[in-house]
Amino acid sequence: MNTLVQLREAVRYPLSASVLFSCEDERGIHLKGAGVTRDMSTKGVFVYSMVLPAKNASVDMEVAFPPLRENAPPVRIHVRGRIVRTESNTVDPVQGGFAVTSESTILRGGEHDDSGEGGSC
Repeated sequence: MNTLVQLREAVRYPLSASVLFSCEDERGIHLKGAGVTRDMSTKGVFVYSMVLPAKNASVDMEVAFPPLRENAPPVRIHVRGRIVRTESNTVDPVQGGFAVTSESTILRGGEHDDSGEGGSC
């Protein structure tokens, strides 16, 4: 009998949105990159990216969604978390990526002041 054990604490939803991120590993090395979400939940996110941070690195990311209505600013979610897994794909590097467990999540939407506050570690 084939029994699958679900280890995730929250349901992941397939979702494609732009991501900008910056991170710092245990050695203090800073890294910046961009990607696209594969899926998200209340506990984390998986990002397709050609830049792969080290496992356990702390990461700040902005996930940007298109505006919810015409002439409205985009909706952004700021996630601060930790890299829990990376996946590289030697055949198609665009399909590589990393999983983040969220330590804090802030929804930013409908704001007209885009002061350029970006995530930097």
